[in-house]
Amino acid sequence: MVETVAAGSTVHSAPATHSSLKDWSGWDYLPGAAFLVVGILALLEPALASLTASVYLGAMLCVAGGFMLAGGIAGIDYRGGWLGILLGILSFVAGFYVLYNPVAGAISLVWVMGAWFILGGAFELAMGFNIPVGRSWLILIGIINIALGAFVVMMDPSQAFAFLGYFVGVSLVFRGLWALFFTADLHRLRSSAAGLMR
Repeated sequence: MVETVAAGSTVHSAPATHSSLKDWSGWDYLPGAAFLVVGILALLEPALASLTASVYLGAMLCVAGGFMLAGGIAGIDYRGGWLGILLGILSFVAGFYVLYNPVAGAISLVWVMGAWFILGGAFELAMGFNIPVGRSWLILIGIINIALGAFVVMMDPSQAFAFLGYFVGVSLVFRGLWALFFTADLHRLRSSAAGLMR
């Protein structure tokens, strides 16, 4: 009888040595690892990455155009209703064109990015000459963005098409690395906090 009770107490007091799969801390690293892997694949296949980015852009333009068109029709009796309809039609047509010819859509997207870099760089230069703090860094960034934008705008179509794939790949790789380092720091802080609570 005593042995049974002792055995039973031993069984109840033994800690659980297994944990659930959902409690595995590695799940937190999966998004960053996925970004990193997809970014590396994009760098290995820039043409496919450019087509994928172009198709994604076309689909988003179609979806946004549909929502704007529906909103414009719903508010046609109010000011701005016709503008919403017009913008919705233009967005939908642009998205359909990109889906119909994703190569041309990718090249156009790169040239738009180049123009955006130039405009952003000019704005940063103007800000840099008018603020007292951080002036040198902002001027430097503005000059780099203008130079990069001019380089991108002057690309021929084949170079522009490949550039988009490399740009997507580099962006995803850096996003993945940031997510992995951020998750590692977050786990380190959690461990430190748990140690202080004991």
